Amino acid sequence: MHLEALKAEITKGLQTLEFLQNIITIFGGARVSANSAEYAKIMRLAYTLGENNYSIMTGGGPGIMEAANRGLTQYKQESKSDSIFSIGLNIHLPHEQRMNPYVEIPLEFQSFFSRKLAFSYNSTAFIVAMGGYGTLDELTEVLVQIATGKHKRIPIILYGKDYWSGFLAWLQTTLLKEGTISKAEFELLTLANNPTEVLETLKCFKKLDSPLHTS
Repeated sequence: MHLEALKAEITKGLQTLEFLQNIITIFGGARVSANSAEYAKIMRLAYTLGENNYSIMTGGGPGIMEAANRGLTQYKQESKSDSIFSIGLNIHLPHEQRMNPYVEIPLEFQSFFSRKLAFSYNSTAFIVAMGGYGTLDELTEVLVQIATGKHKRIPIILYGKDYWSGFLAWLQTTLLKEGTISKAEFELLTLANNPTEVLETLKCFKKLDSPLHTS
C-alpha cells in the first residue's frame, strides 16, 4: 500500500471518529452464525449498551460484528435516539469480510495498521467476544498498547466465560507463573458473561481509574 494512501486512510478514519463519544469497541469473529446463541447474546449486549448511551464500533463485517451493530441499531430504532452511533471499520479481505447492513457510519480500510489505529483512537472500552486469529490479534494488540503505556488504560472485557476461561487459565498458569507477564498486566483483563457484569465493570473502572504499574 502506498504511503499517501495509508496516510489518507488514517486521516479519514480519525477525523470521522474525532467528535464521537462513549464508544465501546466489540471485537469478534466473522464466522459466527446469525442463528447461533452467541450471535443473539451479542445483540442483547449491544442493545443494553445502547440503553446506557454507548455507541458501538466493530470491524463492520458479519458474525459477531454484525450482531453488535444490529443490537445497537435495534435499540436506536425503538428509542429514536440520535446520540449514539453504529460504527463499522471494514477491512478488505479475499473472502468473508463485507460491510454488514447495520452500520450507519462506515469506514473502509485496506491496511490492518490504520484500522487498528482507528479502533484504539477514542474507544471507552474493548469487549472481546468469540472469535479466531483475527480476534486474538486485536486483543493482543490492545493489551500490548496498554501494558506498555502507549495507550491510556481502559477496560478490556472478555465476553463469554465458557469461551475465554481456558485462555485466562493459560495466561495465569503459564505466562504469569513464568514471569513473562506481570500481575498488573494479567489484571488488565476482566471476564464477563452478561450485560449486567459488563456494566458493573465499566462502572467500577470509572471509580478506580488509575495508572498501570507493571514493575
